[in-house]
Amino acid sequence: MKSDMLRIKTKGVKMKTKMGVVFVALVLVSVIYGVGRGSDRERVYSVEELGQFDGSDPTKPIYIGMDGLVYDVSAGKEYYVTGGPYHDLAGKDSSEELKVAGGEIIRRKYPVVGSLKKSK
Repeated sequence: MKSDMLRIKTKGVKMKTKMGVVFVALVLVSVIYGVGRGSDRERVYSVEELGQFDGSDPTKPIYIGMDGLVYDVSAGKEYYVTGGPYHDLAGKDSSEELKVAGGEIIRRKYPVVGSLKKSK
């Protein structure tokens, strides 16, 4: 009887240890990937700030504002850098232009990195 009780307690300790290891692993993953601590997707950009990401500086990402969201279009930088066919859309709120054509492509193809502060 006593050995059965000891075995049950030992299994409980092993289970707690495994759960502790899993918990620590989850915490590390959340710290590394920024889960739960305010990611870039939650950042709010003003129109002035968005202007810094217009494709003219090769060390910065290229952003487009559309319908209150900010998209990182750096993956298609050849289109948005200075001299590119869509450079005029980069670094600003291009909602009106993209309602005519291209908005759905931006939504589907590029990640959201924040929101755009409404102008007064």
